[in-house]
Amino acid sequence: MSTEARHRVVPSVGGRAVTSRVDDDDTLRIEWSAPTDAEIVLRHAETGEECGAADLTVLAPGLWMASCRGEPVATDDPGFSLDGLWSYAETRRNREIRAFRTSLGTLGLRIREVEPYVEVIRVTADEGVIAVEGSVAYGDPIRGEARLVAVARRGPEPVSGPATFQGRWFEGAIEIAPMAEAQVRRRVFWDLYAEISGIRLPLATRLDDITEKKVKVRFPAQRVGQVRVRPYYTETDSLAVALSIEGEKP
Repeated sequence: MSTEARHRVVPSVGGRAVTSRVDDDDTLRIEWSAPTDAEIVLRHAETGEECGAADLTVLAPGLWMASCRGEPVATDDPGFSLDGLWSYAETRRNREIRAFRTSLGTLGLRIREVEPYVEVIRVTADEGVIAVEGSVAYGDPIRGEARLVAVARRGPEPVSGPATFQGRWFEGAIEIAPMAEAQVRRRVFWDLYAEISGIRLPLATRLDDITEKKVKVRFPAQRVGQVRVRPYYTETDSLAVALSIEGEKP
């Protein structure tokens, strides 16, 4: 844990944290506005369990609040940079540890279990096709021909289109007509996956600072006959496709 001194001194317990980040090796790095060797204590928001910050890998999933000398650690840092999120995701891991600044301006850690997936960078919905580009997150690089697979939550059999992996980079496309032709109810939701050698990786967009994508991000709709087809983000920021009979609420 760094205690690098800064020129600006802010009166507070232990000094205000100018930088508070979790590095790629899951080490909490804090740079203070003034030198300090005070111990950082992390407290689980639900259970009240307290631990030191020397080894973050032993912490249980959930939210942890940081304190110093019995007071919350104040920080000027949002806890991440977009480049830093991408760098962190390029390491194979099963736990994500992310620092964040609370609404009160204090330091917290969010820990959750993760599995490899494809981080979606671009979605194109046009000319009867849905095309996706992205990069493998939390997994190893992959090379070879693959499939972009749409799996209905209820009813129709999966539908797929051609795709490729080139290291971490993924590109795939799927025609919407087969999904529309398989429409058996007024509304059907399809989850999207990248599939190679029988292994399916979910598609999602999580390495950014956009919250509530389901209501904030809108993709253009296409139509096949009376069926309206529109990609959308779920509440977990996964990429899915909604099909509904024309005239139904999207």
